[in-house]
Amino acid sequence: MKRCFLTLIFLIFLIISCGETDSGNQVNTGLAAFQVEFADDFDLGTPDHRIDSHGKDIETTINITAIGYDKQPLPDYSGEVEIGLLYGTNSEVARITIQNGYAENIPVKMRNCLDNDRVVVQEVKKHEGETNYEPTGKIGVSPVFYTSVATISAIQGTVNGAKGNPSAFNNRNLTLKDREMVVIAVIEGGFYLHEVGVEDYSSIYMYTYSTPYVDDNIEEAVSLPVGALIESANGSVFEFFGFTEMSFPTFHPKYKDGKIEVNESLIPKPKDIGEILDKDSEMEKHEASLVTVKNVSVAWFNENDSSFIEYSQFPLQTSDGKTIMAQTLYTAPLFNAVAEKPEEEDKEKHHYNFTGILKQHTSARPSTWILVPRDQNDIECLDCK
Repeated sequence: MKRCFLTLIFLIFLIISCGETDSGNQVNTGLAAFQVEFADDFDLGTPDHRIDSHGKDIETTINITAIGYDKQPLPDYSGEVEIGLLYGTNSEVARITIQNGYAENIPVKMRNCLDNDRVVVQEVKKHEGETNYEPTGKIGVSPVFYTSVATISAIQGTVNGAKGNPSAFNNRNLTLKDREMVVIAVIEGGFYLHEVGVEDYSSIYMYTYSTPYVDDNIEEAVSLPVGALIESANGSVFEFFGFTEMSFPTFHPKYKDGKIEVNESLIPKPKDIGEILDKDSEMEKHEASLVTVKNVSVAWFNENDSSFIEYSQFPLQTSDGKTIMAQTLYTAPLFNAVAEKPEEEDKEKHHYNFTGILKQHTSARPSTWILVPRDQNDIECLDCK
């Protein structure tokens, strides 16, 4: 429904402008739209001085006035309206009844706000015999207010509790800036970006759909280097089977003396996740981050299963029976998982330390978490001769 708000806003002005005939005689009567105003003491912020909304609710009150097609207040209007946000959510009063064309001091608690937003008021009606309210298309929007700019940790750390813990900002186009960010891995279809100095929810996949190339002040473009510092990035937040991505991103590396600034010392050390493999809420904190699992071996799997044939996914198992999937086909193709799987009970197992990027796929089995090594060096055999 939120995707329709922008279209509905346009329709308000279209309806109002078309509410009269060529002869000047008004042909439409009744409600045309709503005027939505904040309380006098509410600071809207500015693009340079934003309301701090990171992990916080923004509370205020609004006044709502019914407006007729003559663009004047409509004092005889009565009806029900729902109060929401263009992008975020309103966790306070969701539906109220307007009497005599006006409602005053209606509380609004604005949650999950990043960048710019507006309060949206829309008329709803329940048809005879029906239990659900349906919007009529009559709406009003508040002035724009400016909240904190987007960060990786805000996008990844604010989830809605559904399967796969999708971001609360799913389907939003957002710009990452005003934070130090470094590229921690580059693959054929994109790169992984880390918010420096942040422990949890610190990384995200930037899905460029092809190798990310950049201009490094040379005749030909080069692949984005690992350790590159990124000044800003823009993209649409998208959930791919529980894995949070920013799709079709544009990004701007930092330059120094005409070259992309690279600082691999800012790449964090891999997080040991062996103790939390069976704790989804803890694993979620490290999605798209560098992680490691130690002393694991390849568990038995069906090499004719589509997950292995199509995606080269196979299970790794810890000494205490916890499981995580691995995928080596594109980044570490020399690892032969079929040769490592235990066909017989007395077959000697090799044990490994596996490092790489942590991904999630809600349909993967037996574990929805997948470890993708960056290259062959991320696989360390502990007992190979």
